[in-house]
Amino acid sequence: MSVASRISLALALVAASPVTLALNLLQNGDMVGGTSGWNLSASGGGSAGSESFFGSPAGGSMRLQSYTFGAISHADQCVDVHKWITIDFALRKFVNGESGSGTHPFKLTFYDAADCGGNMLDSVALPEAGIAMSGDGSNPASGWIEVALLGTVIPVGTISARVDLDAIAGASGVSYYLLDHVQVGPFDVIFPDDFEDM
Repeated sequence: MSVASRISLALALVAASPVTLALNLLQNGDMVGGTSGWNLSASGGGSAGSESFFGSPAGGSMRLQSYTFGAISHADQCVDVHKWITIDFALRKFVNGESGSGTHPFKLTFYDAADCGGNMLDSVALPEAGIAMSGDGSNPASGWIEVALLGTVIPVGTISARVDLDAIAGASGVSYYLLDHVQVGPFDVIFPDDFEDM
């Protein structure tokens, strides 16, 4: 390939690429075709699975539902974050029902070894409040809320991080959520590569 052809190709690729891109380290954060890539579990009558119809954007989501006292529905996934200094964490939630003492810990936990092994270094929880999603193809069109933690400083020595999503029914309440568009990563990255040690 001639030098002129290489330059033309490089310019075409740069022109077609956004300046920044959202890098999601999770597998299947949009729950495409189900919940593959996620570890699901439930106890005490909880249920963790997929919802094929509702989503944000439309096309499916994760369903965590716990109705009886002590019931827990859980999903988790571990990602490699050793290259990054800060990390972003976000998801979209649809509150199908939560009342009384029902809770929903959605958190990101940092570890000093691969595959979320070794020692736990720190943990951060998503905020309760967020941005209402509408006009983006969500189904239903309203009721979805995006919550996010942006620019979280990763503890020194962190190798991996685990997303933990739980819906827990309390003594006097239920916890039932649909979750979609779960993201962990540096959302604004300029040409990420393996040449720089971040």
